[in-house]
Amino acid sequence: MDDTCAVCADTLEWVAYGPCLHKEVCSTCIIRLRFICNDFYCCICKSESNTIFVTKALGDYTKMISDFKGLGEVNGSEGKVGEYWFHEGTKAYFDDFDHYNMIKAMCIAIFMCSLCLEGRKIFISEQKLYNRAQLTQHVRTGDSVIDGSESERGGFTGHPMCEFCENPFYGDNELYLHMSTDHFTCHMCQRQHPGQYEYFNNYDNLEIHFRQEHFLCEDEACLARKFIVFVTEFELKRHNAMEHGGRMSRSKRSALLQIPVSFQFRQINEHDRRGGGGHGRRSNSSGI
Repeated sequence: MDDTCAVCADTLEWVAYGPCLHKEVCSTCIIRLRFICNDFYCCICKSESNTIFVTKALGDYTKMISDFKGLGEVNGSEGKVGEYWFHEGTKAYFDDFDHYNMIKAMCIAIFMCSLCLEGRKIFISEQKLYNRAQLTQHVRTGDSVIDGSESERGGFTGHPMCEFCENPFYGDNELYLHMSTDHFTCHMCQRQHPGQYEYFNNYDNLEIHFRQEHFLCEDEACLARKFIVFVTEFELKRHNAMEHGGRMSRSKRSALLQIPVSFQFRQINEHDRRGGGGHGRRSNSSGI
C-alpha cells in the first residue's frame, strides 16, 4: 500500500531512500537498520545505499533526489550541509530541520538488544527500544519498564549468562552450546548423575576435580594426553599395570592385575516364595 511503510506497516509520514529511489519504507525503520544494525542496504531491492535522503512522504509529490553525488562530500561533518542537514551516524540527508533533530535525538538515546536482534525472529520494527539503563536491566533480569509486567514478558527473566566469561546469551540453548564448546564438564560425573551439568572454566580446573573426586593417572605422558581418569582405584591400578607395567616387577604387576571380587549366595526356600521372608548365606573372596 502506497501510504504505509513496507516494513512496519505504519502510516508513511516520512520516507528515506537511496540511489535506487525506492521510497516505500519509513525513515524510522531505515534509520534503525542503518544506525543499530549497520545495514546499509535497500529493504526493497537490497542494493547498497552509502547515503540516503529523508523527506516528507507525499505520494507522487514526494521530493526525489536523482543525483546523490550532487549532495556533495561531507567529510564526516554533522549538521547543515548546503540546503540540507546531514546525520553522520546514518549517512542521511534531511530537508526538514525538526525531523533531523528528532532522528538525531533518537539515535543518541536508543539501543536495541543485540541478543534479541539475533535470536527473536521478528521484524526490526517490532524489536524493543531501550535507553542504556533499561537495556542493562533487560539483559540482567528482564523487568525493565519497556519489557513490561511478568505476564507481559511471558516468563522472560533476563538473558542467561556464562559466569566464566560474563557474557550473556539469548537463551538456554545458546548458553548450553557455548558451555559445551568453550568450557569443560566432567564426563564421569555426567555418567554417574545423568542430567546434572557442572562446568569448569578450563582443563586445569577440571584436572583438579579429577584428582579430588576421581582417580587420575599421574604419569607424565597420560597427563599430556588429558582425560586419563578412572572411577575406582582398582581401574587406575589396572591401567598402570597395563600401560606402565614395564617399570614394575612381575610380582607387583600381577598383584595389580588381580581382580577383587565379592560373592554373595542366597538360597530361596518355599517359605520365601510365599512371602514369609528368608535368610541368605554370604561368602567373600579377596581376589582372582
